[in-house]
Amino acid sequence: MEVNKKSKLCYILPEYNPKTPTHFAYLYDFIEKLRESFDVFLIIEKAIGWTEVVGRTEVAPPSSEVRPPKIYVQKFKFPPLRCLENFLVLLKVRLKGYKNFYIHYSFLSAFNASLIAKIFNGKVFYWNCGLPWNYQKGARVIFEKLVYKMISFLVTGTESLKIEYSKHYKIPLKKIKVMPNWVSIQKIRNQKFQPEAGPPWAENIQNQKVVLFAHRLSQRKGAHFLPEIINNLKDENIVLLIVGDGPEKQNLEFRIQDLGLSDKVKFLGWIPNKEIYQYYAIADVFIMPSEEEGFPRVLLETMAMGVPFVSSDAGGVKEIVPPEFLNYVVKIGDTKTFSLKIKELLNLPQEKLKELKTIEKNWVQKYDLSQVIEIFKGIILFSARRAPQ
Repeated sequence: MEVNKKSKLCYILPEYNPKTPTHFAYLYDFIEKLRESFDVFLIIEKAIGWTEVVGRTEVAPPSSEVRPPKIYVQKFKFPPLRCLENFLVLLKVRLKGYKNFYIHYSFLSAFNASLIAKIFNGKVFYWNCGLPWNYQKGARVIFEKLVYKMISFLVTGTESLKIEYSKHYKIPLKKIKVMPNWVSIQKIRNQKFQPEAGPPWAENIQNQKVVLFAHRLSQRKGAHFLPEIINNLKDENIVLLIVGDGPEKQNLEFRIQDLGLSDKVKFLGWIPNKEIYQYYAIADVFIMPSEEEGFPRVLLETMAMGVPFVSSDAGGVKEIVPPEFLNYVVKIGDTKTFSLKIKELLNLPQEKLKELKTIEKNWVQKYDLSQVIEIFKGIILFSARRAPQ
């Protein structure tokens, strides 16, 4: 799709942190790519690790040849002042001619932008992808339902999630757009993976198969299943690398110690997302035993690196994996089958393993940044012309 004149777009990002371990890292490249087609005004609610250049804050590094975008970073932390500041900056941006607002996850910005859009004419696109109806409670639920009624469009990751959001929040299907998550295939290919440059502990696992878990250590992400899964594999010559942190960490450490599995598990804590591919590079199998997911980007990372995986059947998993891997998508909480599938992958003949890796790398091409950018452009440029009533 060709865009002759750049359309104005206000993009609201909840957080910027160059060392973030979260999926927000992907949004920075996405926004930079958007600037090729849109006049982007970027609002960031919280920023860590910024560089001030000639009195302006920039996202691109000082060496970038690209002109820094129009940008505002919120300053106040005190909730009432933060809310007021957010409203006023969104209003200012709208008065500068930016009619389209795209908000990633922030209900505060979605609420304020929707108020402004209704008064001054505009469209609000709000991204959310998960199963929030399974865990949100109290007054927050009431506020979220209000926001879902106010926005022009909800954007989510898969067709099944589209139906679920419509059902739980009474949103007309025509007001929900589907846009997948993405990875930058070229950026991954350009990385250099040097085993000798790895952490010191990597020297001790040369003869072991590596099983990798990279997620928040919470029940929603299935961290509490890890001890049982690894205990089922205690006779295998493996090591489980746990990348991440969270409320389940202490419980995990106790249970792994009680099971006598300490020599088979290494807790690595949070790793900046830009460094995570070094860990995929040494992994033999990736595991995701989550109870709750939306569109898990970790599976895109896994496929882009050609690492076989076993996943629970959570959220939109079955919609985003190759048909050949549906056999490795397991019922939530079935740790016995989960472990058997890991063992199966660890013991596959090399020829079959090579075939699966090729399938993954070919499949994930459809989720490349360049492909998803075009989907995004279509959603904004066509949907923004007229919001459904």
